[in-house]
Amino acid sequence: MLDILLFREDKGGNPDLVRESQRRRCKPVEIVDEVIAADKECRELTNQFDKLRGSVNSCSKMIGKKKKAKEADGEDKPIPEEILANLMTLKEDSLTELNVTQIKALSKAIDVEVQKLAALQGEAEAKRDNLLKGIGNIVHEDCLPTANEDENQTLREFALDTRRTQAKEKLLNHVDIMTKLKGMETGDLATNVAGGRAYFLMGDLVRLQLALVNYAMSFATQRGFCPIYPPFFMRKEAMAQVAQLSQFDEELYKVSGEGDDKYMIATSEQPLCAFFRNRWFSEKADLPIRLIGYSSCFRKEAGSHGRDTLGIFRVHQFDKMEQFCVTSNKEDASWKMMDEMIKNAEDFYQSLGIPYRVVRIVAGALNDAAAMKYDLEGWFPGAADGGTYRELVSCSNCTDYQARRVGTRLGAGGKGDKGPKQYAHMLNSTLCALTRVMCAICENYQTAEGVTVPEVLRPFMGGTEIMKYPAKDLVPK
Repeated sequence: MLDILLFREDKGGNPDLVRESQRRRCKPVEIVDEVIAADKECRELTNQFDKLRGSVNSCSKMIGKKKKAKEADGEDKPIPEEILANLMTLKEDSLTELNVTQIKALSKAIDVEVQKLAALQGEAEAKRDNLLKGIGNIVHEDCLPTANEDENQTLREFALDTRRTQAKEKLLNHVDIMTKLKGMETGDLATNVAGGRAYFLMGDLVRLQLALVNYAMSFATQRGFCPIYPPFFMRKEAMAQVAQLSQFDEELYKVSGEGDDKYMIATSEQPLCAFFRNRWFSEKADLPIRLIGYSSCFRKEAGSHGRDTLGIFRVHQFDKMEQFCVTSNKEDASWKMMDEMIKNAEDFYQSLGIPYRVVRIVAGALNDAAAMKYDLEGWFPGAADGGTYRELVSCSNCTDYQARRVGTRLGAGGKGDKGPKQYAHMLNSTLCALTRVMCAICENYQTAEGVTVPEVLRPFMGGTEIMKYPAKDLVPK
């Protein structure tokens, strides 16, 4: 989430910057003023709370002085009204005429008010923070201020001139190709077991998937990324720090069993982000951190009803290799890392020989955490409309938005850290969403006999050069 100081003009903040970002996102601007009003209430309650605590301290000090002077505790007499009317501004000299018993009673009365105020303060902070969580990251100025994704800016293209098209040859889509390979079952045999969008993979398609895993892992580690295998489910409080509220309804599966309910991960970005909860890092000694996460991912796809219902392009369960990086917040460290991560993705797909384009996503289509996002869209020549681009990679710079939410700080983590809190920057980028890449390979490498295996994958498939269409089912039906 955003730094609350951004909303405080008296502290050097710039709420107009947030308002402009909201406008660019095509989101309500009024919520900025709601946050400011809620924050003002919080600050007023905090001020009152601090004053009451000061009055309690004044009582304690005066009791100490009277005890040191060996004054008698005295009788339980009524406390003067002028003192009761000014509980927030009590000083020691205003208590000199009271005896110890009176001051103790006064301190207890103030404690009751402190507890009431603490409850109000907690409610006000929760209200403010809930509003604050509803505001997205500050959008980069290069993102167009529209929600129309038809206006995504194309930045680069690869193999545009040599890509295959249905205008040149008759091409099948990935569903038909995988069916001919007899390596995919998405019909009753799958849905009777696991419901809609379920699938079984068999034969060469399984070997292709494992080849992609091993190649992608080798590719990433050679570029300085540390492999990491995260848990596939998360506690609710951890997931709530790394997922948008809408994801709980549209994307995340809830798992009930012994102990706390948990949520299945939709991407390894979620547990990897939570991996850095409440941790401190030295900018010089520790950063940048480069991780390549490998995990299964689980998505309800509630917002995708009726889309891509055939095949394995959009499914409830798939494996994915994810780049996840943590950088300094200084200068343009995270923007340089974003360039590095999208270049990794481009180099990966160039090595596979899959035509693609890179687009910058418009501001109105960004998720809350992203300040900017690139999509790498692969070319699918067998699509019904004569060929189309489909998303294979999503690369986002979340700056300090996620780190602030999970408490990933910069510094030594001790009392020596002075000044405003400094948070790391976090970035994430797909490297290889396996089922989607397999679909792209099938369409771009199809032949009359089967599917040619990209050259870089052959060492990971025992030297297989082509996945041939078999004459009969691999597993009897």
